[in-house]
Amino acid sequence: MSILARKNDESLSLDSNYKDFLRDIKDRLKKAQIRAALAVNAELIRFYWQLGSDLISQQKKYTWGENFLDQFSRDLRNTFPAMQGFSVTNLKRMRLFAKAYSKSPQAVDQLPWGHTKALPKELKSRLPTIEQIETELNEIPPKGDFF
Repeated sequence: MSILARKNDESLSLDSNYKDFLRDIKDRLKKAQIRAALAVNAELIRFYWQLGSDLISQQKKYTWGENFLDQFSRDLRNTFPAMQGFSVTNLKRMRLFAKAYSKSPQAVDQLPWGHTKALPKELKSRLPTIEQIETELNEIPPKGDFF
């Protein structure tokens, strides 16, 4: 590299317009990367919901039984060896996800899959059991005893 070229490079690094331009490009690139990651995440969540819904309907339609998931998981993992996420456990989570959000995932597709797969379990854990409801009903005094 010539001395003149080195001198021009050094002067650019000191130029405030150049620094502003570089900072702007870096910021825009980071924001674009985040938007791309969010778009990929949303698409995968929609896919997982659709797959869960398809698993439910196809298993009912053809009465394939529970061993179906073992075979399906094996076949998917053989077809896509570089991908993860098609274990029997994850396939069951996809079914639960589709059951929990039976219409469509809508806003849920903005969440990471790790959060989404925990939602049905979290919601279920907050619902009272039949025993808890029966206990509470038994503790309510008869109508005549309120006053």
